[in-house]
Amino acid sequence: MMAMMLDLKYALRQLYKSPKFTVMTLGVLLGGLSIALFTFSFLYTTIYKPLPLPEGETAQRLAVYNDGEFDMLTANEFMAVKQGVSVFSELGVYRDQDVRMSKGEAGRNFFGAAVQAGMFEFSRTKPLAGRTFTALDSLPGAPAVAVISEEMWADEFNRDPQLLGRAIELNGVQTEVVGIMPQGYRFPHIARIWLPLQDNIFDVQAPISEQFNVYIRLKEDVEVAHAEREITQVLRSLQLQNQQSYGMEAVQKQARILTFQMAQTGGEGATVFLFLSAISWVVLLLACINVGNLLLARILEKQKETAIRNALGASSGRLISQLMWEGILITVLGTFLSVCLVGALLDYVNVGLRSWLPGAGLFWWRYGLDGATLMMALVYMLGTLFMAVFLPAWRSTRQDINATLRDGTRGAQSRKAGRLSRILVTTQVFLVALLMLIGSVSALIANKFVNIDLGDDYQNVMSTRYSTPERTYPSAQQRLNLTYALMDEVQSHSAVTHVSVAQWLGPKKVHFGHQEFDQAQTGTEIDTISMIGDFQTTGVRLLEGRMFNRADTADKRKVVIISDSMAQRYWPGESALEQHFVMEIEGNREQVYVVGVVSNLMNPKSLFGRLDSADEIYLSGSQFVQTLQKLSYRILPGTTNAEEIFYRAMYNTAPNLDVTQTVMPAIKNRDKMRESMKFISHLTFATGAFALALAVIGIYGLTANAVAQRTHEIGIRRAVGARDRTIIALFMRQGATQLVIGLGLALLLFSVIAMGFQSFTEGLFPVSAYFVMACLVSIALTLVVLLAVYMPISRAIKLEPSSALRYE
Repeated sequence: MMAMMLDLKYALRQLYKSPKFTVMTLGVLLGGLSIALFTFSFLYTTIYKPLPLPEGETAQRLAVYNDGEFDMLTANEFMAVKQGVSVFSELGVYRDQDVRMSKGEAGRNFFGAAVQAGMFEFSRTKPLAGRTFTALDSLPGAPAVAVISEEMWADEFNRDPQLLGRAIELNGVQTEVVGIMPQGYRFPHIARIWLPLQDNIFDVQAPISEQFNVYIRLKEDVEVAHAEREITQVLRSLQLQNQQSYGMEAVQKQARILTFQMAQTGGEGATVFLFLSAISWVVLLLACINVGNLLLARILEKQKETAIRNALGASSGRLISQLMWEGILITVLGTFLSVCLVGALLDYVNVGLRSWLPGAGLFWWRYGLDGATLMMALVYMLGTLFMAVFLPAWRSTRQDINATLRDGTRGAQSRKAGRLSRILVTTQVFLVALLMLIGSVSALIANKFVNIDLGDDYQNVMSTRYSTPERTYPSAQQRLNLTYALMDEVQSHSAVTHVSVAQWLGPKKVHFGHQEFDQAQTGTEIDTISMIGDFQTTGVRLLEGRMFNRADTADKRKVVIISDSMAQRYWPGESALEQHFVMEIEGNREQVYVVGVVSNLMNPKSLFGRLDSADEIYLSGSQFVQTLQKLSYRILPGTTNAEEIFYRAMYNTAPNLDVTQTVMPAIKNRDKMRESMKFISHLTFATGAFALALAVIGIYGLTANAVAQRTHEIGIRRAVGARDRTIIALFMRQGATQLVIGLGLALLLFSVIAMGFQSFTEGLFPVSAYFVMACLVSIALTLVVLLAVYMPISRAIKLEPSSALRYE
């Protein structure tokens, strides 16, 4: 113990006497550890951390993959699973829902959820006051009731103790408040108001059955894989029945049981976690290499002292312990500071989410220093101690004692040590160059998205999404009449200039030149949009022909409007009007006729390409009636309380409409996308700058170490007449060789990545952009590497030959 205390005091004195070394080494380690630790904590909380609820680790979601695409179950499928599978101890459905609370002429929107009785029991949380829902609350015709959050009770009702039993207006309906949930309770996602889900949602036939999120808890003795197999079998059997009974499309179904967090990412959370974590691990690896190099240089200064101790009988373990103490102190202090810094950053993320995201994000997005983060900090610290502290100390003890005692540390650098040094420099150059090149592409993509032309104009446009309940409006004509009535009511407001209702239908198969075709023909998939109303609402321009009108009814010939890119692609040099083709829509083959051509729109297929790289087809929403709709209306500049226009129209025409997205300026989502892209751009720039700083420090440390070991050689060369310029050129050539190898490998890999990205994005950027990025990164890294090589050699040649020959 006494020996360890002496070694510790000695290490503290050495660090105190070398403040530049201490600060530089600590800074490098702090940066690498902080990036890796923050990335882990953020992703772990977002994707893997158990829900902050009692028994949260057993709460799961049931999803279905239709032809490999993540999706929710329909009410029809839920009932089949509930009745045909016995692996659950609890299950139910819910749906996120926008809830409008009105007070006189004013109102406010809240995130809500329509849930079944039993959902609160599933979350193992009792109300703060009052009660939750019972089965009676879900019966058709039951009195309207609601449960609200503690935050809403405090913010909107000033904690009124008489609120329970009082009626408030929610979605235009007088609703009795029957319960208040505890502070922080937002289950299942970000709800602040809960409404009972009506039982009649399960009474509709499969073709019009609505989709819902399904929560489950498996029985204790049931494995996930077994449960998934049973559920998949039931779903596939039901699908075959629906195909035979209703002519529904053939779909390959696969059940998946996921955590709430993983379901929220569409089942892709593991991929995101591994990709981002890998980047942070590369940065931490670079930091460890650099810290190890700096510590190795310090250890080599004591090489002769170490040899003497070894010759006097000191064990290797004792010598390693003595040499490691400086690194141990720096690593422990760096880890402590990293934990403090990451904790502050996570607190800042919480504050940022509250101001940037509506509802402050999902209820489990509560970032902070938890047990998993502290455990990972310990793992990173131990890994750093091994790579950056133990390995250099262990390597230093494996020296030829006799040679060191005979020649001291004046000899030329050994072949093995020189090879290791060159490999480390080359590795650093490769990793840093690759990070900078990928970061440059990321920054370019972010800049592209910030300034992207989407082909539309959402300035002064309000939008909302809603679902027409098919159980209330079972026929297509009833749903269409409701849409017309709602649009007319919105249009009647003096501040509204244009109104439209649209729904993205995704890619639909199209067949050209064939009115008759067989099942083997695959067709061409083109993105399709259902549309009612004025295209000018969203800034899409009519170039030729006419718009849809209400005379385009379901009993008339089917008409479409196509994008200019599609007109030019399939009918170049001629008019596309009155051209016809066959589309596969809702399991039927429909011959459609072109009545208009509009300007191009950015869609998911052309998101990474030009506006004309993908096509769009607009179906008449009057002929193909949809249940889910997006209503947009353009208002006069300066209109106040613009969201009230829709809600008043809704209450006057269809108060039972299910609003799934609050009314908001349509440009708001675009602005958030641009803000996130700017953040990504700044983040990638900062990561690249930090990587470049690591390269400077690491390569400088390696070169300084190599030069120190060859100082005696430099003295001999100068003594026999070698010019300083020649000696500098010798070291610069060696550095340039390592630069060329590392940078060349990085450029080779980058060229492969760039070619793949260029093909995937259909030429989003010109090839010259990648060439310019490669040139700029190469120039910057070349200057940095050569400067890092030049600085220590220029200092070494200032020594007089006599001093260099005596250098230890």
